[in-house]
Amino acid sequence: MIKFKLNIINVPLTDNLYQRIGLLIKWLYMRLLKKNKYVTERYRPIFVNKLNESLLDKTFDVAILMRGQIIKNDEFTLNTLKIYRANFPKAPIYLSTWDYCVDDDLCLFSKKNNIKLIISEFNKPTSGYGADNLQIIGNVNGLNAICEDKVKYCISTRTDQRFYSSNILIYLKNLISHYQYKKSNPNDKQLNRLIAMSFDTFLYRLYGLGDMFLFGLTEDVLNYWNSEKDTRVFTKEDLSKVITLRDLSNLRVDEVYFMTEFLKRNGHKLEWSIEDYLDVLRKRFIIIDSNSLDFLWPKYSFFEERYKDFRDIRFKEVSYLDWLLIKNYKLKFDDKILDSKRHS
Repeated sequence: MIKFKLNIINVPLTDNLYQRIGLLIKWLYMRLLKKNKYVTERYRPIFVNKLNESLLDKTFDVAILMRGQIIKNDEFTLNTLKIYRANFPKAPIYLSTWDYCVDDDLCLFSKKNNIKLIISEFNKPTSGYGADNLQIIGNVNGLNAICEDKVKYCISTRTDQRFYSSNILIYLKNLISHYQYKKSNPNDKQLNRLIAMSFDTFLYRLYGLGDMFLFGLTEDVLNYWNSEKDTRVFTKEDLSKVITLRDLSNLRVDEVYFMTEFLKRNGHKLEWSIEDYLDVLRKRFIIIDSNSLDFLWPKYSFFEERYKDFRDIRFKEVSYLDWLLIKNYKLKFDDKILDSKRHS
């Protein structure tokens, strides 16, 4: 009975008994003490489920790239690859991971499930913020392999995330065909729009396109990720100066570093204004709802929409609805929010 109760909360993923107990207590606390709120839940299969033949997406010219370390809790990464192989039987699938994650079992698994394994040597970064430089290496090595195999389109995603929706590849190809891209300057190497998702794409984080999911022509996805590694070294003093949302953007780490480096390489002059940021989203990207992908990230929180707040919009994510309004110059925004404190 105790085991059953502890398994009620299995997101975030953890094998630690005390962390499971802590999550259960936190879940009960939220249920009992949150007032004037409707509560909903989502249930998703851990393992692959056989789909009806009509739901299989047999697209063959979209590669799926998963990058990062292997998540062993619930064999999350391997089960995700099995789900993708079942749902997208003809899609080329690539796993870009680190040498310390690779063993004979992973090689056998990759061969059995027709997964192309891209192995990079892991070296702990001595510069840059967090794992930013590792993200560049893992993405670029995987994308170069996809380019060599001449796969036209690509999705870049992560080993600790999963999308459950069927027919995603057909959907993304169809969507990108509806919105044309026009080059903005002679140095612009971008060929077509790129599609990102709403999760982690914040309205009030300048040049903060979410880096967890990106779809487009393989050359464009590589163009986005093919940045020079960040040579800056950050101190605690640097981070302590980040008070407002504008400060966070100006620090240029994580998503902001990737996006601003991409824009600079493609001839865009950064104005560091919300108007310019929205103009970039309007002309270069399409933002889709993460719910349309049935997106799961079993890390840090059991909340499905962890950043959503109906009163405080500092961390409002850009939805497909918002993007359509942005595209047609109809979205209202309050640029004073950029100067509000990150933590109230």
